[in-house]
Amino acid sequence: MRCSKCLLCLLAGLTLLALKVYIEWSSEPLRPRRHQEGPEPGVPAQPGPFEPSLPANLSERLGRPGASAYWNRQQQLFQALPGAAGSAAGDCRAWGRAAAAEIPDFSSYPEAYRRFLLSAACRDYPRWVSGAGVPGCGGSEAPYLLLAVKSAAGRFGERQAIRETWGRPERGVRLLFLLGSPRGEPGPDLGPLVQWESRRYRDLLLWDFLDVPFNRSLKDVLFLRWLGRHCPQVTFVLRAEDDSFVNVRALLGLLRGLPPASARGLYLGHVFERAAPVRTPRGPYYVPESFYAGPYPAYASGGGYVFSGQLAPWLLKAAERVLPFPIDDVYSGLCFQALGLAPQNHPGFLTNWPDRDKQGDPCVHRRLVLAQPRDPQTTIRLWKLMQNLQARC
Repeated sequence: MRCSKCLLCLLAGLTLLALKVYIEWSSEPLRPRRHQEGPEPGVPAQPGPFEPSLPANLSERLGRPGASAYWNRQQQLFQALPGAAGSAAGDCRAWGRAAAAEIPDFSSYPEAYRRFLLSAACRDYPRWVSGAGVPGCGGSEAPYLLLAVKSAAGRFGERQAIRETWGRPERGVRLLFLLGSPRGEPGPDLGPLVQWESRRYRDLLLWDFLDVPFNRSLKDVLFLRWLGRHCPQVTFVLRAEDDSFVNVRALLGLLRGLPPASARGLYLGHVFERAAPVRTPRGPYYVPESFYAGPYPAYASGGGYVFSGQLAPWLLKAAERVLPFPIDDVYSGLCFQALGLAPQNHPGFLTNWPDRDKQGDPCVHRRLVLAQPRDPQTTIRLWKLMQNLQARC
């Protein structure tokens, strides 16, 4: 038995080593080009001092009065999720059963959507047993900037590329990956490999829930809870995806240049104004008309946004009062809106970047804070080329 475990650990190590070699081998050198295009990061326009608030009734901020869709109607009457402190504190599936009974065309929803709604109020998931725990960061260990990156069990290459590039250890900066259970469906059980990775790097926050697109907002809620317990004094949090490329130096310069009054209420990124729900049934962003009506609130793209660590406990309170929603960055925007906080757009955050000609240009990326999407090979090539750009751009 012991030999089989040793062999499994050896295979896990060889797998990550092979991924690293492949990424390095496929990272062909690029010749940097001179460009004047691309936004300068700059410091955004500064609002006045902000103090979060959660009124007794959120209908004025979130209710969309007059809308007949289920989410809109329920939010006007909503006070708190059943068992909001955790699924053990009540019947967390009661909300889902009520939704299924009251939405007239619930049976026509895609299976993944129905499954989300039936369990959407369940938020008390234990940490997945993964060997060595993730160290906390309280007191003098509190980072200035916490990089919280959403990932999935099988995306070993993306995580390793980040560890070797913009997520490298730096004073005042901490890197964590947010994952659901490695026992996904369909597919193999990646638990042994993820367990080895967790013990090796101690940077994986894993919870035992099914890691599918409509459950991604669970990572935000559970991460906020972890912050409150283990890292309450963090100054800023960057919530990013594992296919993002982050210019940490530019981000730190931006944050350190903020007036204290503005920093307290910071919610900053690539902002979408009056985005509309996708009504096509296929795809991860589908929202039925009978469930939600009207445009979305302004929200920062989930590809990467930064917020003040002081807002974390308030956001957790807001999440108990805002009805579950299947699109994670929209849901985050709703929680910020519940606090009376609108997102600030910053030209240095570019998500869903369509210009493929500039995706590998280090001179463009030097003027950005965050760009998405980037594959592991592009991430490593950019990182290498950006280390000595002063004489080239």
